[in-house]
Amino acid sequence: MTGLSPAAVSGVAGELIEEGIVVEGKSAQSSGGRRPIPLSINYARHWSIGFKLSQHRLEGTLTDLSTQPIGTCELPLADHEPATVAAAVQKGVSTLLRNRREGRQKLVGVGMAMPGLIDVNRGICLVSQRFDWRDVPIAALIASRISVPVWVDNDVNAFAIAQQLFGHGRRRNSVLVLIIGTGVGAAFIFNGQIHRRARFAAGEIGFPVKEDAGSIATEERLSWDRRLSEPAIVRAWQEIRKRSPKTPVDLQQAAAKCDRLALEYLREVGCDIGRRVTAMIDLVDPEVVIVGGEAVRFGPALVDPLVNTVRESSFEKPPAVEIDWDNNVWSRGTAALAIQQFFDFESTAGFERKANAR
Repeated sequence: MTGLSPAAVSGVAGELIEEGIVVEGKSAQSSGGRRPIPLSINYARHWSIGFKLSQHRLEGTLTDLSTQPIGTCELPLADHEPATVAAAVQKGVSTLLRNRREGRQKLVGVGMAMPGLIDVNRGICLVSQRFDWRDVPIAALIASRISVPVWVDNDVNAFAIAQQLFGHGRRRNSVLVLIIGTGVGAAFIFNGQIHRRARFAAGEIGFPVKEDAGSIATEERLSWDRRLSEPAIVRAWQEIRKRSPKTPVDLQQAAAKCDRLALEYLREVGCDIGRRVTAMIDLVDPEVVIVGGEAVRFGPALVDPLVNTVRESSFEKPPAVEIDWDNNVWSRGTAALAIQQFFDFESTAGFERKANAR
């Protein structure tokens, strides 16, 4: 495939073996001539750590180069101050590497995913409404506390990377990812690469649209977040039920018990999401649509109307719609931010501690 001679391939393979990136397997049966020796990537040679920053906690996962989890941790957050978050990441790294031989030497980098607009080239959170951040150099703050490169990205992008590597987006060149959780966000993969664009705002579909004074916002005109985020779904369910459920589990259980009002309401929400997804499909024409986030807990009562609406409303043959029921790949996807750089999949450089930093 490369056009290289057998001697050149052997030379390159030898260098990779010396560096510990590639390992030899047992020689295979020969059909004539020398017996071929299979090679494979030495995924256990190095590690990566990914963190997902949420409203009240920081979740971390230590992985090998295949993003296979090795260990996990969860740390509470006293507040959302950047210094508090950076200190929590430092503690998470120490926790995950504790009692692991050569932990620091094997670690290729740390990634963190968070909601907001992230300048991945400079490691700056341009704006995060959830944490009230603006122009925070969070990657540099974290790198000042640890001794490995740091990458920061939007959390939905990290989820999309995870799906591309080991989820429903494998072997797909174009993917549309939709997350319905505390907020609503999207991510796009074109030609195997995350689509961020000029303002790093691609996929920020959840932000409310500013209304003119005196205008009336009907449900059809409400933004994704105000209409279809999990908190918004639960608030509307409270109004229907005329009482206040403590958690989304109340609606989840009502749907599981085939409560008529719950099923009708979730069908309405699912159809609304399906219509909006169809409009996005017509714009970007992906090979597959992946839906995830906390709201998938409402199950087929929400998801089936969503999928059926896409099938019925799309132009010509619609793409496959896949559901991530587990909702557990976030920090693995963030660990992949460092792994991508290790394999040079992307050109984005990480932030490292300065030589004079303590």
